[in-house]
Amino acid sequence: MVKKAHLITHLGAAGMLALSLTACGPRVVQDADPAALIGEAWTAYRLSEFQNAALAFDAARNAAIPGSDEWAMATYGLGTTWDLRRPGEDPRKATALYQEILETAPQSPIIPWTELALARQKHLVPVGQEPDYDAVNKAYQHIIDQFPGHLAAKEAFLYLQSIQLAKLEPVSTQAAVEKLLDFVAHEKKEFLSPAWSLLAVAYTTLGDQEKRLEAEINSFETTEVDPSDPFIEFAWAYWNLATIAEFEVGDFDLARHYYNLLLEKYPTDIRVYGCKQALRRMDALEASIRAEEEAPQP
Repeated sequence: MVKKAHLITHLGAAGMLALSLTACGPRVVQDADPAALIGEAWTAYRLSEFQNAALAFDAARNAAIPGSDEWAMATYGLGTTWDLRRPGEDPRKATALYQEILETAPQSPIIPWTELALARQKHLVPVGQEPDYDAVNKAYQHIIDQFPGHLAAKEAFLYLQSIQLAKLEPVSTQAAVEKLLDFVAHEKKEFLSPAWSLLAVAYTTLGDQEKRLEAEINSFETTEVDPSDPFIEFAWAYWNLATIAEFEVGDFDLARHYYNLLLEKYPTDIRVYGCKQALRRMDALEASIRAEEEAPQP
């Protein structure tokens, strides 16, 4: 049970189990330990070394007992690689692998994520095509009903709300707001940031810029940071919060706070000049307002 829980919990960060990969080009996978191969594969996947990832996942499938949890996890990883790799994606191959998991390992802990992947395939269709939203909604709702409290169910819930918000209609937007507020009130950690981000979108549609700013701040402050990701940076987030505070809400103090954070943390960012201009602009406007207020009345 400990091994099983460890594998599931660390699917996205399986580099803890990784063997070193060659710096360039695919290689032949020789390790016969499915757990180590799965870890190696996810490390390659996160580095966008998709050919190495596919080789390692396939080797793990071959090394594991068909229908076992490790086999299912390796198959899921291989399906994800073919589904989401760019370029060279093969959604049909991915679908076949996902379906193979449902048929061969129906009791596997990876089943909720497999069903979510299939639902996402229905939702994310090629450009120029329209999703079958009835089928998409049913697929997400099935996951929510079948696996209550599971992380996959929480993610499915957020995708459902995003569909409602995409309509840009006040009634459906308000309904989504009520569900999302209930979600963030009870959720302790997982998916808080994307839920608040969806609320920011909702408040934009409803024209409530103050609540939008509050939601954007909450989304930023609840962002889960992967310390192993070398591409994490918050310059855009600081800029986004500062401009909303300045132009949409008129909270110059808060705007200054985020402009100055960007200047302090990212002094070479392309937006540095814009931050300095914004600080001068707000100072000039406030000085003009004070001058008008202090001017003698005729």
